[in-house]
Amino acid sequence: TTSYAQHPPCRLCESFLFGMASAAEPAPLCELCVGEQHEATHRCLECEEHMCAKMATGHTVSKASRHHQVKTLAEIAADPHLAQVSVVCRDHDEPLKYFDKECQRPICHSCTVLTHRNHECCTLEEATQHAVHEITILQSKGRQRAAQLEEAERHVQAVLNQLTTNYEGAAEEIQRIFDQLRTTLAQREQDVLSDLDGKYKAKAFVLREHCDQLNTLRGCVVSAVERAESGNKGPAAHTLQVCADLRATMGTLKSTQPALQPQVGPKLSVHWDQASAKAAINKIGAVYDSGDLAASSVVDGPGLQSAVPGQVSRFLVRVQDGRQQAMALGPESVALEAERQADNEQVALEDVQVAQQGEAGVLQVSYRVPAGETAGGRLRLHVRVEGEAVGGSPFDVLMGALGPKHQKIVVQGAGTADANGTYWLQQEQCNNKPVWFKDNVANNRIYWDGGYWYCSRPYGGPRAFYKCKSDA
Repeated sequence: TTSYAQHPPCRLCESFLFGMASAAEPAPLCELCVGEQHEATHRCLECEEHMCAKMATGHTVSKASRHHQVKTLAEIAADPHLAQVSVVCRDHDEPLKYFDKECQRPICHSCTVLTHRNHECCTLEEATQHAVHEITILQSKGRQRAAQLEEAERHVQAVLNQLTTNYEGAAEEIQRIFDQLRTTLAQREQDVLSDLDGKYKAKAFVLREHCDQLNTLRGCVVSAVERAESGNKGPAAHTLQVCADLRATMGTLKSTQPALQPQVGPKLSVHWDQASAKAAINKIGAVYDSGDLAASSVVDGPGLQSAVPGQVSRFLVRVQDGRQQAMALGPESVALEAERQADNEQVALEDVQVAQQGEAGVLQVSYRVPAGETAGGRLRLHVRVEGEAVGGSPFDVLMGALGPKHQKIVVQGAGTADANGTYWLQQEQCNNKPVWFKDNVANNRIYWDGGYWYCSRPYGGPRAFYKCKSDA
């Protein structure tokens, strides 16, 4: 067995093996004592040699090794990383005083002029200060990143919890709906059976009555025929009486003319529209992943641009799933909120209604801005589908009617001589409203506001206004 003293372990394994050696092998001996065997108490991290206390003292004062790191075995056992740290260059046996930024390692003075010549270097103290500063920054970033990850984990866990809650709620709803459907189907089964039973009883009654009538008439005929047979053998008076009775019976049958065919048929059939029923059943309870509803919801309509206070405004919501297929959502899936842009106060919209349009996945939304709101003001209208804001929300809504976008307007009349002429629609706007310039230059101008046309002279001159209704 090779002794621990003859072949010391590598410094990475030293802590582990040293601890094992204390139990499995005798304590290491000093490797510097000659002729004597003293128990080692220290170890030079550069020479990688064990030594006794006396040799350790000489090793630290010797000119050749005074820069070496000499640690007690107890210190090394307490901190195994010490075995990995060196303060002396292994190549030149000089103190490590510099740090090579390119090679990212400590070096000695000889390294700077030999193997690391022309490399960007700094003192070890400067590198240490920079490393401490970088560690502080990285620690701060690490803590921030850990906090972000913790927050993200909490958010993901919250979404998972909500998903589980939604799953359980949806499962309960599916059970409830299908229980109702089963109840409805059972009731429908009873209704159809009852209807069948009623029709059967009505037909059976008619047929039984017919059978009884035919049976009675047949009995009369048979009785008359049997009496006629006895009349052939009796006296003349008896024969004449039997003939008269038979003649009367046959005359009665001839006059009554009983129906010889059944009055009702035997058929009782049930009409099943199985294809429609199966199609309807297969459409019950489609499950959708509504996580991206906001991106799949498209809204359009005049109610997203203007809303006259006191009047109903409308717009449409079209919803598609991730496969670009129309999704049928209930009215409760759409929510509206509004606030004034001037003071950010909430506005309680009135008569908010959501109704299914003709085509699947299209909802018509209507609302009314309270009549007390100031015409000409503006709202921020928030539209959410399944709790998610739709694209473009919030919408900038004018509390008033939008002006028409005619390309050309002609003004004429005896009372507006200075304003008469042709006005053309411009790209620029006046207070976010369309504006038209006379003769396409910044001369007299027309704009539309609150249901009226306004015509004015240039801003530099007297402000003479002309006003007329929008239908003029």
